Amino acid sequence: MTSETSRRDFLRMASLAGATLIAGANPSAANAAEPARASLAQMPLTAKPLPPKLQKTTGISVATHEEHYKLYQGYIKKTNEVLDRLNSVDLTTANQSFSDLRSLKVDLTFALGGVKNHELYFDAMGGSGGPAGGKLGARIAEDFGSHEKWATEFRACGLAARGWVWLAWDRDLGRLMNYIGDAQNTYPVWNSAVVLPMDVYEHAYYLDFKSNRAAYIGAFLDNVDWDAATKRAESAGALS
Repeated sequence: MTSETSRRDFLRMASLAGATLIAGANPSAANAAEPARASLAQMPLTAKPLPPKLQKTTGISVATHEEHYKLYQGYIKKTNEVLDRLNSVDLTTANQSFSDLRSLKVDLTFALGGVKNHELYFDAMGGSGGPAGGKLGARIAEDFGSHEKWATEFRACGLAARGWVWLAWDRDLGRLMNYIGDAQNTYPVWNSAVVLPMDVYEHAYYLDFKSNRAAYIGAFLDNVDWDAATKRAESAGALS
């Protein structure tokens, strides 16, 4: 096994600890995550450019996206730093109270979670919002009763969460679910895959909405790219 292959395998395993991808620990889950993980297939990681479609979002300014992007670049940098340090960490000092290995492994889930969350988030916008159509719209209606009922719960989750909201396909439950997270690496729900992520940290909206998170959530939903969400749902097996 080459060093490069070993690093890639390690990165795949490490990603399972990140709550925010909400990826499942089985072969189908790995396949479902591929669209989001495309930029993670190299070492060191490099930041993907902001999608051009974000230039046309309404309500959420380009300035907000550009500042948000800087935070994402920071997660890329720190993920690379942690992975590099793990190459030489002393495994013989591992300890649950404190050890270099524990600290690096925990911080990896936060930094790598931040990378994955933001790549999903930037891809989630740039559309025309409104109700989802096609198979995804039908799936949402089946699992939540209607698009309106889903959106009402999704908005409420956005007010209840401290960091993230994810519409995710839960393979064990066999349905779409709205899940919340309070940080980049909290509340993993195994064997699920993100379909639509929403960042509700203040940095995602303060320039445009100050402390009015509810207004930001409305703007986010007005800019959802349902085509991108449909592709993720299809990859996850939610629309078969």
